[in-house]
Amino acid sequence: MIKRTISSVLILAFVSLTVYLFGAVGCAGLIFLAGLLTQWEFYKLLGKVGQRPLMATGILCGALLMIGSFHTNGPNLAELLYLSITIVVVQALLSHSLETSKKCIMSTIIGIIVPFMCCFPIALYHEMLRHGLGNNHYICTLFWMIVVTKCCDIGGMFVGKHFGKHKLAMNFSPKKTVEGLLGGILFSNCIGIILLFLCRQWLPSRLGIGKTIVLATLLAIFSLVGDLVESVVKRLANEKDSGTMFPGIGGIFDLTDSLLFSIPLGVLYLKYFIH
Repeated sequence: MIKRTISSVLILAFVSLTVYLFGAVGCAGLIFLAGLLTQWEFYKLLGKVGQRPLMATGILCGALLMIGSFHTNGPNLAELLYLSITIVVVQALLSHSLETSKKCIMSTIIGIIVPFMCCFPIALYHEMLRHGLGNNHYICTLFWMIVVTKCCDIGGMFVGKHFGKHKLAMNFSPKKTVEGLLGGILFSNCIGIILLFLCRQWLPSRLGIGKTIVLATLLAIFSLVGDLVESVVKRLANEKDSGTMFPGIGGIFDLTDSLLFSIPLGVLYLKYFIH
């Protein structure tokens, strides 16, 4: 517990200092770094289950995807994703046998999904600028979504530990319960509404209580999707944690798993139902 607390404090200090010094660009840079490190750990886990991901190529393609999402002028994400997949397929077919190529292609492309998901919160910056919202709005909105998502983990852990009876995904994550999920959703909503009032001036003006409840609920539910995906991969690799980067916590994937599917969904919700 002490190691976990120390790691959490150091992570929070590093993130806060980076955002304070570099603003929205620093925020995007942190997402970029977290995306690549998560992809790297994901590839390592896939390697332990007999796959052969082209790690260097996949990470390079992931970096190009995220860089492209930050620039409005140039290839769009669909074009960059097509180029990435093509590069992976061609390299695998030219470098390996048929059986090895199959393992290379599938595992590398699956790993590219990680940085692709990170493109959404990076691209949110330009979406908010387009609607006349500045750097502070971008940072605060992203911060709101991350906190609300992570609160589902905290609420779910507490409620599941003390009141959990009905298993939610026994084959993938035996500790997850229906009661834990409901508790996580409730806690996410409570924190989301509190932060809505505390940070009202830095959040989208049309994000009222009703839309906050919908968004917080979606973030909480889809945080479970990312959590279960990582649980499946770790179970297949027979690993407790995705890495050892943060003592007491594990790897970067152990931190970002709940964000991979929830934050992109939150960005889409803000884009189509808030502005």
